[in-house]
Amino acid sequence: MELGRFTAPDTFVLERRLKAPIHRVWSYFVDGEKRARWFTGGDTLSANGQAFSILFAHRNITTEKPPERWKQMETGEFPMTGRVLAFDPPHVLAITWGDGNEAVSEVRFEFKAIGHETLLTLTHSKIDTNAALRDFAGGWTAHVETLVGVLDGKPTNRFWADVLAAHEAYEGAA
Repeated sequence: MELGRFTAPDTFVLERRLKAPIHRVWSYFVDGEKRARWFTGGDTLSANGQAFSILFAHRNITTEKPPERWKQMETGEFPMTGRVLAFDPPHVLAITWGDGNEAVSEVRFEFKAIGHETLLTLTHSKIDTNAALRDFAGGWTAHVETLVGVLDGKPTNRFWADVLAAHEAYEGAA
Protein backbone atom coordinates (compact mmCIF):
# COMPACT_ATOMS: atom_id res chain seq x y z
CA MET A 1 0.00 0.00 0.00
CA GLU A 2 1.32 3.42 -0.94
CA LEU A 3 0.59 6.27 1.48
CA GLY A 4 -0.17 9.90 0.77
CA ARG A 5 0.94 12.99 2.63
CA PHE A 6 -0.52 15.97 4.43
CA THR A 7 0.49 19.13 2.57
CA ALA A 8 -1.39 21.66 4.71
CA PRO A 9 -3.47 21.53 7.91
CA ASP A 10 -6.58 20.95 5.77
CA THR A 11 -5.18 19.04 2.76
CA PHE A 12 -4.27 15.45 1.93
CA VAL A 13 -2.53 14.40 -1.32
CA LEU A 14 -2.16 10.85 -2.63
CA GLU A 15 -0.16 10.09 -5.78
CA ARG A 16 -0.35 6.65 -7.30
CA ARG A 17 0.90 5.23 -10.56
CA LEU A 18 -1.82 2.99 -11.99
CA LYS A 19 -1.09 0.23 -14.49
CA ALA A 20 -3.78 1.21 -16.97
CA PRO A 21 -4.13 3.76 -19.77
CA ILE A 22 -5.50 7.18 -18.86
CA HIS A 23 -8.88 6.74 -20.63
CA ARG A 24 -9.50 3.47 -18.78
CA VAL A 25 -8.60 5.01 -15.41
CA TRP A 26 -10.78 8.06 -16.16
CA SER A 27 -13.76 5.79 -16.82
CA TYR A 28 -13.44 4.28 -13.32
CA PHE A 29 -13.87 7.75 -11.81
CA VAL A 30 -16.75 9.08 -13.88
CA ASP A 31 -18.84 5.98 -14.73
CA GLY A 32 -21.09 5.20 -11.75
CA GLU A 33 -21.15 1.44 -12.38
CA LYS A 34 -17.37 1.16 -12.70
CA ARG A 35 -16.79 3.48 -9.73
CA ALA A 36 -19.03 1.24 -7.58
CA ARG A 37 -16.45 -1.55 -7.92
CA TRP A 38 -13.82 0.37 -5.92
CA PHE A 39 -15.48 3.38 -4.27
CA THR A 40 -19.12 4.46 -4.64
CA GLY A 41 -21.88 3.93 -7.13
CA GLY A 42 -24.35 6.56 -8.18
CA ASP A 43 -24.56 9.07 -10.96
CA THR A 44 -22.18 9.08 -13.88
CA LEU A 45 -20.24 12.34 -13.92
CA SER A 46 -20.33 14.11 -17.26
CA ALA A 47 -20.10 17.91 -17.04
CA ASN A 48 -18.69 20.86 -15.15
CA GLY A 49 -21.32 22.22 -12.73
CA GLN A 50 -23.28 18.95 -12.65
CA ALA A 51 -25.09 18.13 -9.40
CA PHE A 52 -24.68 14.46 -8.56
CA SER A 53 -25.57 11.82 -6.03
CA ILE A 54 -23.32 8.94 -4.99
CA LEU A 55 -24.12 5.96 -2.81
CA PHE A 56 -21.70 4.39 -0.36
CA ALA A 57 -22.35 0.64 -0.16
CA HIS A 58 -19.07 -0.92 0.95
CA ARG A 59 -20.49 -4.44 0.73
CA ASN A 60 -20.18 -3.98 -3.05
CA ILE A 61 -16.37 -3.74 -2.84
CA THR A 62 -15.57 -6.24 -0.07
CA THR A 63 -17.08 -9.19 1.77
CA GLU A 64 -15.01 -8.40 4.87
CA LYS A 65 -16.84 -7.55 8.05
CA PRO A 66 -16.15 -3.88 8.84
CA PRO A 67 -14.40 -2.90 12.06
CA GLU A 68 -16.68 -1.90 14.94
CA ARG A 69 -16.12 1.80 14.23
CA TRP A 70 -17.74 1.39 10.80
CA LYS A 71 -20.20 -1.44 11.56
CA GLN A 72 -23.10 0.52 10.02
CA MET A 73 -21.36 0.06 6.66
CA GLU A 74 -21.91 -3.71 6.73
CA THR A 75 -25.50 -3.51 5.51
CA GLY A 76 -26.22 0.18 5.15
CA GLU A 77 -26.18 2.43 2.13
CA PHE A 78 -25.32 6.07 2.58
CA PRO A 79 -26.08 8.69 -0.05
CA MET A 80 -24.15 11.89 -0.57
CA THR A 81 -24.70 14.74 -2.98
CA GLY A 82 -22.12 16.97 -4.56
CA ARG A 83 -21.28 19.18 -7.49
CA VAL A 84 -18.69 18.82 -10.23
CA LEU A 85 -16.25 21.74 -9.95
CA ALA A 86 -13.98 20.82 -12.88
CA PHE A 87 -14.47 18.35 -15.72
CA ASP A 88 -11.67 18.09 -18.29
CA PRO A 89 -11.60 14.54 -19.70
CA PRO A 90 -9.40 12.62 -19.20
CA HIS A 91 -7.16 14.92 -17.16
CA VAL A 92 -9.07 16.65 -14.33
CA LEU A 93 -12.14 15.90 -12.27
CA ALA A 94 -12.92 17.99 -9.18
CA ILE A 95 -15.96 17.64 -6.94
CA THR A 96 -17.39 19.00 -3.74
CA TRP A 97 -17.50 16.59 -0.84
CA GLY A 98 -20.41 16.81 1.57
CA ASP A 99 -22.82 19.25 -0.08
CA GLY A 100 -25.69 19.91 2.29
CA ASN A 101 -23.49 19.41 5.35
CA GLU A 102 -21.87 22.16 7.36
CA ALA A 103 -18.35 21.12 6.33
CA VAL A 104 -18.01 20.98 2.55
CA SER A 105 -14.57 20.05 1.26
CA GLU A 106 -13.21 19.52 -2.23
CA VAL A 107 -11.60 16.56 -3.98
CA ARG A 108 -9.52 16.99 -7.13
CA PHE A 109 -8.38 14.05 -9.25
CA GLU A 110 -5.65 14.74 -11.80
CA PHE A 111 -4.60 12.15 -14.37
CA LYS A 112 -1.35 12.15 -16.35
CA ALA A 113 -0.58 9.59 -19.04
CA ILE A 114 2.83 7.94 -18.67
CA GLY A 115 3.06 5.52 -21.57
CA HIS A 116 0.42 2.85 -20.96
CA GLU A 117 0.10 3.84 -17.31
CA THR A 118 -1.54 6.75 -15.49
CA LEU A 119 -0.28 8.92 -12.66
CA LEU A 120 -3.22 9.74 -10.38
CA THR A 121 -2.90 12.74 -8.07
CA LEU A 122 -5.77 12.93 -5.59
CA THR A 123 -6.01 16.12 -3.52
CA HIS A 124 -8.66 16.43 -0.80
CA SER A 125 -8.69 19.99 0.57
CA LYS A 126 -10.69 22.33 2.79
CA ILE A 127 -11.13 19.59 5.40
CA ASP A 128 -12.48 21.08 8.61
CA THR A 129 -10.78 19.06 11.38
CA ASN A 130 -7.59 17.12 11.97
CA ALA A 131 -9.61 13.98 12.79
CA ALA A 132 -11.53 14.27 9.50
CA LEU A 133 -8.25 14.82 7.64
CA ARG A 134 -6.85 11.53 8.98
CA ASP A 135 -10.14 9.71 8.32
CA PHE A 136 -10.24 10.88 4.70
CA ALA A 137 -6.57 9.96 4.24
CA GLY A 138 -7.19 6.42 5.46
CA GLY A 139 -10.32 6.00 3.39
CA TRP A 140 -8.84 7.35 0.17
CA THR A 141 -5.72 5.23 0.58
CA ALA A 142 -7.80 2.05 0.99
CA HIS A 143 -10.15 2.92 -1.88
CA VAL A 144 -7.26 3.61 -4.27
CA GLU A 145 -5.65 0.33 -3.20
CA THR A 146 -8.95 -1.39 -4.12
CA LEU A 147 -8.91 0.41 -7.49
CA VAL A 148 -5.40 -0.94 -8.16
CA GLY A 149 -6.75 -4.47 -7.74
CA VAL A 150 -9.81 -3.80 -9.91
CA LEU A 151 -7.67 -2.35 -12.71
CA ASP A 152 -5.34 -5.37 -12.48
CA GLY A 153 -8.36 -7.70 -12.67
CA LYS A 154 -7.56 -8.96 -9.17
CA PRO A 155 -9.86 -7.39 -6.55
CA THR A 156 -8.12 -7.78 -3.23
CA ASN A 157 -11.10 -8.00 -0.87
CA ARG A 158 -8.90 -6.28 1.72
CA PHE A 159 -10.68 -2.93 1.90
CA TRP A 160 -11.29 -2.85 5.67
CA ALA A 161 -7.86 -4.32 6.44
CA ASP A 162 -6.36 -1.56 4.27
CA VAL A 163 -8.48 1.10 6.01
CA LEU A 164 -7.16 -0.03 9.39
CA ALA A 165 -3.55 -0.18 8.20
CA ALA A 166 -3.79 3.26 6.58
CA HIS A 167 -5.46 4.82 9.61
CA GLU A 168 -2.71 3.43 11.83
CA ALA A 169 -0.04 4.80 9.49
CA TYR A 170 -1.62 8.26 9.40
CA GLU A 171 -2.39 8.49 13.13
CA GLY A 172 -0.43 11.35 14.57
CA ALA A 173 0.94 12.37 11.17
CA ALA A 174 -1.54 15.18 10.49
